[in-house]
Amino acid sequence: MGDFVTKQVIGLPELEPYSSILGYLGMLVILFAFAVETRGQLSSRDSQYLWMMAIGSGLLGVRALHTAEWAFFILEGVWMGVALWALTQPPKPALD
Repeated sequence: MGDFVTKQVIGLPELEPYSSILGYLGMLVILFAFAVETRGQLSSRDSQYLWMMAIGSGLLGVRALHTAEWAFFILEGVWMGVALWALTQPPKPALD
């Protein structure tokens, strides 16, 4: 893993390569969701977009927890929670 390996984790250092991979996967999912939303292929209200945001944030949250990056962990937890909450809400008409 070279320079991609974090030197300090809160526990289970043998899981560091896996949490790193999860973090990168989460990042890619969020970036993909953002790219398709900004290109108009999905709306930020679409369930596919919200699921991608929830999954990506969850994966990044695991990484943040493992490396004790508390501000990032809180951010990703809230982001995931809002996406999951939005999935439970009935669709609202667009504000266009």
